Amino acid sequence: MKTNYLFPYRLKKISGIIFLISFIVLTLLYFLDGFEKFPIKAKVFAIVADYAMLGETKRFGWIEDSVTDEILVILTIVFGIIFAFSKEKYEDEMVASVRLHSLVWATIINYILIVLSYMFIYGMPFLTVMSAIMFSQLLIFILLFRYNIYKLNKAGADEE
Repeated sequence: MKTNYLFPYRLKKISGIIFLISFIVLTLLYFLDGFEKFPIKAKVFAIVADYAMLGETKRFGWIEDSVTDEILVILTIVFGIIFAFSKEKYEDEMVASVRLHSLVWATIINYILIVLSYMFIYGMPFLTVMSAIMFSQLLIFILLFRYNIYKLNKAGADEE
């Protein structure tokens, strides 16, 4: 089966390592309030920047801000996608079926989380949860796919 939409297998290992490191660092910095402790300051272009403490909103201009979280989020998303959608060493119809099945279930679970969040979480915690849900479909897909591939490989090894 032709799978032109998948990244080459050789990208799987390095993208997985970078994804894992960036996700762990992002999670640790978030829970330990580390974004203020380890700021990477840069002048960036902002479409909208809200300075709540000053009661000021700036539109379409250059601002100086910490980009630590932006860098980690971009690394996590980009390398997570490359890792999740890289070919397996032996890509066949069964692997494609497992990939599709995992993607469907990850999407269903992700939207259940979104609906539950809309029903039960309000105020600023809702924004925090929506930020976390941004990663959930990718993470759920990776976990389901890797687990199902592990089961598939184990079943194949048991037959031999």
